[in-house]
Amino acid sequence: MKVLKFLVVFLALPGVAMAALTNAERKSQFERAMASIMAAATPAVHPTLRDTLIKDYLACKPNKGQAVELVNASYLRTCEQDDASATGDRALESCQLRYGKPCALLAVNEEIVAEGELASRDMPRLHYAGKYDLSQIPIIRRITRQRPDVQNYDKAMEPKAIAIHPWGKLFISAGDPSLKDAQTSALTKCNSDPARNGRDGGCFVYAINNDIVLDERRMQAK
Repeated sequence: MKVLKFLVVFLALPGVAMAALTNAERKSQFERAMASIMAAATPAVHPTLRDTLIKDYLACKPNKGQAVELVNASYLRTCEQDDASATGDRALESCQLRYGKPCALLAVNEEIVAEGELASRDMPRLHYAGKYDLSQIPIIRRITRQRPDVQNYDKAMEPKAIAIHPWGKLFISAGDPSLKDAQTSALTKCNSDPARNGRDGGCFVYAINNDIVLDERRMQAK
């Protein structure tokens, strides 16, 4: 793979000049920077697809992040996160869950965060394998974290299971006849989610009863 080594020099304008730019000019500079990074880091991606990925990212509502799995040149963006400070990590977690390999972060909102060689980061919460711990759930937004069924999952009736999708969507099934039924039910709810309509891959079993099994299930899915 061609190694990306650069600084986005043409974005390093003096502060006064940057302040004088219109929104359209800023957007245009950002588009050119992202196109340059993507072309250098993933030259196998066709220019038409690259343009579509950039267009879709620009249309994505803040807070948003763009990540890439470099081995297979696979991109994934995340949109409408709670705040910019959490967006980068959530984009990386989402990308790694989707593609099964650590990803590199390109941008958060309209800011290029890559200032040198793109580096993949292995996200630790995807490897957590202990008991149910709300703080260890990757990707999810505040609104999901505050759901009563998520807050109180550890107290829910067994057999039970959680399924998770790379968008950070959680689906819970509890009080099923068997553990197999609980897993099947949670996965079925997740994979048939009409809001997602099959986009960005399938779902994974995150928890069986109160045991986190995501890393094991991701390895089995490879």
